[in-house]
Amino acid sequence: MTRNHNTPSLPVLIIGAGLSGLTTACLLTNSGIPNIVFEASGPDRSQGFAISLREWGYEKLLSALGCLPLKSLMWGAAPDREIRGTGYIDQIMWDNATGEKLFVPDQDQAAEQKIARVNRNALRRWIADCAEEELDVRYGHRLKRVKGCLGDMTVEFENGTVYRGAMVVAADGVNSTVRSQILPNIIPETVPAILYHGEFELPRSDFDRLFRPLCGDSNILAGIGDGFNTPFAVCNMTKANVHMDWSYSRPVSSSGDKDPLYRPNLSAEEAKQLPVELLEELASRKLAEPWSLFLDREAIQDHRVFHWAVRCVFVTLEEMRRAAGQGVVFVGDSWHAMPIFGGEGGNHALVDGVELAAAVAAAGPRDLEKAIICYYDQAWKRSQDAVRRSKQRFYALHQPMAHWREIQEKRKNLIACRICTPSTVESYSS
Repeated sequence: MTRNHNTPSLPVLIIGAGLSGLTTACLLTNSGIPNIVFEASGPDRSQGFAISLREWGYEKLLSALGCLPLKSLMWGAAPDREIRGTGYIDQIMWDNATGEKLFVPDQDQAAEQKIARVNRNALRRWIADCAEEELDVRYGHRLKRVKGCLGDMTVEFENGTVYRGAMVVAADGVNSTVRSQILPNIIPETVPAILYHGEFELPRSDFDRLFRPLCGDSNILAGIGDGFNTPFAVCNMTKANVHMDWSYSRPVSSSGDKDPLYRPNLSAEEAKQLPVELLEELASRKLAEPWSLFLDREAIQDHRVFHWAVRCVFVTLEEMRRAAGQGVVFVGDSWHAMPIFGGEGGNHALVDGVELAAAVAAAGPRDLEKAIICYYDQAWKRSQDAVRRSKQRFYALHQPMAHWREIQEKRKNLIACRICTPSTVESYSS
C-alpha cells in the first residue's frame, strides 16, 4: 500500500483491539498514518473460539494487504493450521437426535459459498503481524471519557492517562463506552433467544474416534434439533489435542419472562455460572452421540460454560454523521452488533476496518470529515442490512424438526427429478 507522507501531527485513537480495531490500525499503519490502539483488557486476554469468514469478507482484507493469498491467512489463523489444515467446513446439517444427515449442500452450492473457519485469537495476531511496522497497542486502558471535535480529540482512561488525537475510532464492541457517551440514545436491542456456549479439550485420538466419522475434515459438526441447535466446532487443533466449543441455542419459550434460561441482564460473573435448568433441559433432549457424550450432566461440569445475551445494534445514518461531527467514527459491533447465527459479524468488522482505512488514506489525513462521509456511504447500508438479516436467520435456523424433514423430502424429490429429466436420460444412453 502507498504510504501517505502528508500525515497529521495527532494520531488516530482507536478504542478496542478486536478485529475491526486491529484491521483499521494495521492498514492505517501501512499507509503511514499514525495511530494508537487502546484495549481495556490485558495482553493475555482470550477469545479462542472460531468464527466463519466468507469470501466477500476475507477477499477484501487480503486485497487491502497487498493481494495476499488465502493460504497465507489459513496457515496463520485456521483452527487446524498446526496440522496444515485449511479451515474447511462441509456445511452439512445433522439431526442431533439420530446422528443422521438432514441437509447436504450439492457440490455447486458448496463451491459458490466459500466459507473458511479461523481462530479468533490467531486472526488478531495474524492481522497485527501484517502491519509493516509494529502496532502501538496499549493494554489495560479502560476508557473513562471522550471529548473534543474532529481534528482535536481527547480521551481519558481510568488509569489516569490522557491522550490527544485527530479522531476517535470506536471499536469497543456491542457495549461500546464511546457510543454510550456520544450517542446515549442508542441502546442495544435484546433478541429473545437462549444461547449458552461451552469449551472443552479432548485428546486428538478421541476426536478422531468420535467426531471424524461424521465431520471428516470439517471444522464444524452442525447439530439440529426440534427447535434448538447444538453445533460443535474446532477452536484449535494440534497433533495431540483438540480444543472445541459447543453452543446450545433456541428461541425464548412462549412464556417469555418465565423461561428459566432467559436471563439477558446477568453480570459477567453470573453469566459464567452453570444453571441446573440448562442441565435438565439438555438431558430431556435425548441426543445421539457424540452430542450426548459431551452435553451430558457430568461431562459438562468440566467445561468452561457461559451465557451469551444476544443483542443487536441498529443506527441511522444521521446518528453516525452526528457522531462524526464530534470526532468519532464507529467500526465493528459498536454500531452493527448482530446475532452470531448469521455468520457475518466478523466479516463486517474486517470490511469496516478496510473501508475506513482506505477512506482516510484516499481523502488525506487532514480531511477526515471527507473520509468519514465516504466510509459511511459504503458501510452504513451494508452493515445495517446485515443486522436485520442475521436476526431473521436466527429464527430460520431454529425451526421445528418437521420443517427440516419437509425440506429434506423436497430436496430428495428435486434430486430425483433432475436424475429423471430427458436430457439426463439422453446423456446416459449416449
